[in-house]
Amino acid sequence: MWRQVVTPLLCPLFLLFCQSAAAQKLVEMEEVEVNSTHRLKDTGLQQTVLDTTVLHQNVSQSLADILTKHTTLFIKSYGRATESTAEFRGTSPSHTQVTWSGMKINSPMLGTVDLSYIPGYFVDEVTLLHGASSLTAVGGGLGGAIEMRTRPITTEGWGLQYVQGIGSFSTYDQFLRLNYANKHWSSSTRLMYSSSKNNFRYTNYDKMVDLRDEEGNIISSYHPKERNKSGYFHDVNAMQDLHYNDGRGNTVSAAIWYSYSLRGLPFLSVDYKDVNDFTNEHQQNSLNSALSWSHTGSNWSSELKAGYTFQDIAYDYFTTREEVNTDITHSRSKANTGFMQAGADYMPRENWLLTATLAMYYNHVRSWDRSPFHIGDNFNLGRMEYNLSLSAKWRPVERLSLSAILREEVYKRDFVPLVPAIFADYVLYKPWNLKLKASIARNYRYPTMSDLYFQPGGNPDLQPERGFSYDGGVEMQIRKPRYSLHINASAFDSHITDWILWTPNAKGYWQPSNVKKVHNYGLEAEAEAEIMMGKEWSLLLRGNYAYTPSINKGRKTNSNDASYGKQLCYVPKTSANVSATLKWRSWSVAYTWTHYSERYTTTSNEPDYITGRLKPYYMSDVTLEKQFQWRVLHASIKGAINNLLNTEYVTVLSHPMAGRNFEILVELTPQWGRK
Repeated sequence: MWRQVVTPLLCPLFLLFCQSAAAQKLVEMEEVEVNSTHRLKDTGLQQTVLDTTVLHQNVSQSLADILTKHTTLFIKSYGRATESTAEFRGTSPSHTQVTWSGMKINSPMLGTVDLSYIPGYFVDEVTLLHGASSLTAVGGGLGGAIEMRTRPITTEGWGLQYVQGIGSFSTYDQFLRLNYANKHWSSSTRLMYSSSKNNFRYTNYDKMVDLRDEEGNIISSYHPKERNKSGYFHDVNAMQDLHYNDGRGNTVSAAIWYSYSLRGLPFLSVDYKDVNDFTNEHQQNSLNSALSWSHTGSNWSSELKAGYTFQDIAYDYFTTREEVNTDITHSRSKANTGFMQAGADYMPRENWLLTATLAMYYNHVRSWDRSPFHIGDNFNLGRMEYNLSLSAKWRPVERLSLSAILREEVYKRDFVPLVPAIFADYVLYKPWNLKLKASIARNYRYPTMSDLYFQPGGNPDLQPERGFSYDGGVEMQIRKPRYSLHINASAFDSHITDWILWTPNAKGYWQPSNVKKVHNYGLEAEAEAEIMMGKEWSLLLRGNYAYTPSINKGRKTNSNDASYGKQLCYVPKTSANVSATLKWRSWSVAYTWTHYSERYTTTSNEPDYITGRLKPYYMSDVTLEKQFQWRVLHASIKGAINNLLNTEYVTVLSHPMAGRNFEILVELTPQWGRK
């Protein structure tokens, strides 16, 4: 345990040493002051931006892995290559809205997005909009929103990149990207295939094996070593995106993204079934496509977007005895979403920005189960959604910026009450770009189609979840020839009423109802520092910290309900991560440390129950990379050790996680055809 705590504490001491060394070795240079211009469009926003460098560090990483190591979000993961969802500020996964190319891709049935299906290499930029800031992009994000984008290629000529990864548990990752760009056109084709047996060994603390003597008396006991059963996966992803710029203010973009996944669902650590007798498998085909046109004038811009998403999901759980299959669950669902959006920005003066956006979605979901235990559990419904957003941003004086947003949303014929938001920021000290930021906003999330109509259990009388939040923070950015520093910290207070909770009813199945009031509050902080320690040395440090109490203030569901005033299930009060990357010439070494505090598995937060509390854990990862540059080829080889200290932990009850594991990645980038 001492190693897990002491290791991250050494980072500040290492930083001070490096600064001292840099002061002695660097050649004196004339100091240059660099001031950034604050965009009126970003007035008061609490946002985190992950660029291509962070997203493309490792071809085997999903977006869930990246957000765990580099942001304040809590990623609720059921294990390696299993469902992983994002939670902002102690809210639920359905309170996080996710967009791709400006189009919302949350499941129209469940309202969530499984981030384990999104490869980091298929995204070029990710922006996290915390709390009320999500209203600038999409409604319904009571916790926040995640925006994903692809960028046009800027290097003219042909480009090719191939990455091969080989890791523990028979894991193989292949990534291929072919690019072409000229003055007007940009094309990028990406292909990826990942597979793994994922049969890692772990100590099963949920089982006990007794050793007996010849007379049958127990003489000792131990926790057995077991393998992760039925955890295999095969993931295929393909993406094509095109961009055209005519040089006169018109831009056309098109992107299509197809993915296929076959995954075995791992057995629980409390499961005693024989893996050879049961099959627990999930298949998913999905297609996302987007088309957009934009025009930029001297003081105005306009944009049109259209998109379509499709998901075909199959879940099979059956037994096989004497070559005869018996279905326990044979579930199928298909979801289709059509999307259209029109928007315009207008600047009547340099200190004014007016924006209007109208978006329309049509969702249709069909779900059925043919197993004998679920006959009649069918679902076949469609729903229209309309979103109108109007905003005005004003800079009355040089240092002060104000913004107001009004959103109106319609689901079928139901109008959600008007959603207002006000943002402000003030530049306190220009040389450091020191800004004070604040916001106050109302927000709503309409129930999902599953909440309303799922059979059996849907509740068509559900009310929208309502949220009211306050934010205040400070941001600072310093750029000098020898170092740069960026700090962003904020405090928030949020109240959500009519929280939707699924609970078992008297008829024996689960049903949702508006039973909870939740109070979320806390602190978020992020920092990044880059230090040039010499002509060939550099150090990059990143850190994130979140303190997020999420307290139930709702009424009791029954006389035995002891959840009032307690932390919500599976929500850690504190989380933190630190990463350090040291570069010398063509070598680089990176270390990442991640921490989550304890999580409760019961609404009463009973720590005395054996399974009522998940222990806090500390995670360490390290990579070493060597780059090679020749005239016709750039290459690199990277070695990664994940879970360096072999920490035993779980994120969700009875779902064991992998211990120490290894991976080697080779990247080849030919230089032919480049200008």
